[in-house]
Amino acid sequence: MWHNVFKTNLIYAVGSAANSAALFLLVPYLVNVLTPEEYGVLALLEIAIQFLNMLTLAGLEVGLMRKYWFLADGEERTRLAGSVLFTVTLWGGVLFAIGTALVLISGIPSFPGAPRALVWALGISWVEAVFSIFLTLFRIREQAIRYVVLSAGRMVLFMGLAIGFVQSGYGLSGALLGRLSGTLVMLVPAIILGFRYISPHIDRKLLIPVINYGLPLFPTNLASYILFGSDRYVLQYFTTLETVAVYTFAYKLAAVLDVLINRPFAIDWAPRRFKIATQRDAPSQYARILLFYLWAAVAFSLLIIALTPAFYGWLAPQEYLPGMKVVPVILLAYLIYGLSYSLNIGIMLKDRTRYLPIIGWIAAAVCLGLNFWWIPTLGMWGAAWATVVAYIIWTGGIAWVSLRLYPVKYSLWQVGTTFVAGIVGYVGLRLSDQVMLHMDYITLIILRSFWVVGVMTVDGLLLWRRFKERAIDTSVVKVS
Repeated sequence: MWHNVFKTNLIYAVGSAANSAALFLLVPYLVNVLTPEEYGVLALLEIAIQFLNMLTLAGLEVGLMRKYWFLADGEERTRLAGSVLFTVTLWGGVLFAIGTALVLISGIPSFPGAPRALVWALGISWVEAVFSIFLTLFRIREQAIRYVVLSAGRMVLFMGLAIGFVQSGYGLSGALLGRLSGTLVMLVPAIILGFRYISPHIDRKLLIPVINYGLPLFPTNLASYILFGSDRYVLQYFTTLETVAVYTFAYKLAAVLDVLINRPFAIDWAPRRFKIATQRDAPSQYARILLFYLWAAVAFSLLIIALTPAFYGWLAPQEYLPGMKVVPVILLAYLIYGLSYSLNIGIMLKDRTRYLPIIGWIAAAVCLGLNFWWIPTLGMWGAAWATVVAYIIWTGGIAWVSLRLYPVKYSLWQVGTTFVAGIVGYVGLRLSDQVMLHMDYITLIILRSFWVVGVMTVDGLLLWRRFKERAIDTSVVKVS
């Protein structure tokens, strides 16, 4: 099991990184060629694209994932996939037409790139929603290589075209146009590779159960969107676009944890949790996988913190340095949110997704309230800590409901050991800022990295020893 989980997560890590890498790899270029105000607008548009993409998909990709393998034969599966694909395509076209009309006929506030940038954002959300259906289909069929190749191809095209358009004088709009063009080009091989799994018509009988399963998740996704994006909107309201840009750069750096750990885990976990449920030792597997995620997330978070001074020194202009101190807080928020994936077993297995909107909206309301309370006085710190508190409510609520629906005996000792290792690692990094002031820059980064590797290696060995002891105990029981 561990070999398969690690291998698949590694493959999907490459694909997830490729899907998001262009947005990250372009950051050093964009923060140096765009003004902070332009980059602040781009940050807000990226969040808007995420919302529009969510609205276009409407949870249908999750419904497709849930129902696909429960159909009787391959013909029904192709009809289901085609029904979802064409529904998303048509619905996305409607949203694009309505949105473009509203942009053109209504008064648009003056900001860099308006109104053309808004039209590109609408187009991006539509095309990326269609593209994501193909990626979802390849995930369901465990065709990870196709997923990675398409994702990597889109990344290369996105980056190359975005830089080309920006260099040609299109500025902010050029970055968006590059993203749109790259996805459009990669839709062609996606259609070619996925055509055999898609029937070119809509089967309403098959589509309705998918809608019934996926659509109730939309309020949950909307609450998640508020948790993720409201801080930057409130920051813009109370401060400036320049502050949004500084905070967004810190967010981008912390989001490396999300791209390389959380998303690959979630991509693999979405179908795997249902497969594990059919096995006799499912609860113990769920417990071990939680520790697998937690250890990887804590180790990677500490490594990002250790390298943060180097990232800022190499990538960012001086105007962005104030955001460096909030990176650990945002990393903590991402880590807590990532735990919700491995803890949502009961809700998803028992098809009790109706609980998710309730939990999500409670967390979203807290997040919004804290943003409006803390940001006016604390600025970026208020935004970051509001996110942490809201994610604690989100993950805690999911864990509480799921464990009542499907009990899993997690090892509190092992979970606590990893959290203690994370605290020890972070304290050591903070002390290094004071103790090693006179060391040269490269030596300091190397020592910080070795400290993280040492602490997490010790914790990993303790966890592995515990796993081996339990395996021996289990085998003895079976023999006797």
